[in-house]
Amino acid sequence: MKRARLFWLLVLSCFLILAAVREPVSAANLEPENQESRGQTLSSSLPLKISGFAQLLFTGQNNQADTFSVRRARLSLDGRILKNLTFKVQVDLTRSPVLLDALAEVLLDEKFNLRAGQFLVPFSLESTTSAGRLLTVNRSRVVDLLAPGRDNGSSGRDLGLVVFGRLSIFQYSLGLVNGAGINKKDDNERKDFAGRIIASPGLGLRLGLSLYNGRRFDAPTSTNLARNRLGLEASWDFRSFHLNAEYIQGRDDLIEKNGWYVQTAVDLKPDRYQLVFKLDHFDPDRNLPGQAITVYTAGANWFLSPASKLQANFEYHRLEAEPDRSVLLLQLQVGF
Repeated sequence: MKRARLFWLLVLSCFLILAAVREPVSAANLEPENQESRGQTLSSSLPLKISGFAQLLFTGQNNQADTFSVRRARLSLDGRILKNLTFKVQVDLTRSPVLLDALAEVLLDEKFNLRAGQFLVPFSLESTTSAGRLLTVNRSRVVDLLAPGRDNGSSGRDLGLVVFGRLSIFQYSLGLVNGAGINKKDDNERKDFAGRIIASPGLGLRLGLSLYNGRRFDAPTSTNLARNRLGLEASWDFRSFHLNAEYIQGRDDLIEKNGWYVQTAVDLKPDRYQLVFKLDHFDPDRNLPGQAITVYTAGANWFLSPASKLQANFEYHRLEAEPDRSVLLLQLQVGF
């Protein structure tokens, strides 16, 4: 009930905001509000962009109750403060709310730029893809459970400083983060390194390498344990065919983990109808048998607009230590 109210509150807020920013303003409108100026529209001379999306999800599982839920309801504000200085703020209203992004970027040139604040950790193709742009309802298990910023329930985000840019066919993002997650101070004296490099040799092909070297504080032993990740990625877009694949391996103290996924998509009608197939595999402990899970996903996407779509996914879960199960997911996304 509370999430439903938040959904309609988000929709109402979007209409109010759009109505406000479309109203023309004069210099007098930029003065602080007082009794004489009451009723005037307050705005800003800065170029601002407001965007957002909400996702309503239906989940049907064998041996469990079917349910509706508001999965995400996000609002984002970004803009340019100076010629070389931009900012972005994003919140999720389904979680009280939660501050997801709060960052500033200093844009110097194509080769070298700075980003500071709270942002997506530069690691993995799928982890750095917005939830509103995923071709399947769920992320791959290996990304959700192993990518930095998602393995600790922080929506892929952390606090830190990153340098990024483009050199010839290469794009890079390198930096330091706390490693503790969103809206949290560092829990140890060591900063974590995160980096992602992508090569675009042409013909729609992109190859990437991601590295993460960090530590996490273990309260019972009062020690800092290893938290390292290595990721390889590839993507290829050729006419109406799209292919994404990733492999990620990690180490948490003495536990070694790994996994991969392969995803293909075919446009039946560009920007309108699409079929998606995905196979993903994750092993949470390579030294223990019977822990791995493999998920087969078949889905269809109907794009209503660039930011709105209807998605239908059927997932079949094969667990080595438990009975197999199937899940039906229907998700409506409304965005602007």
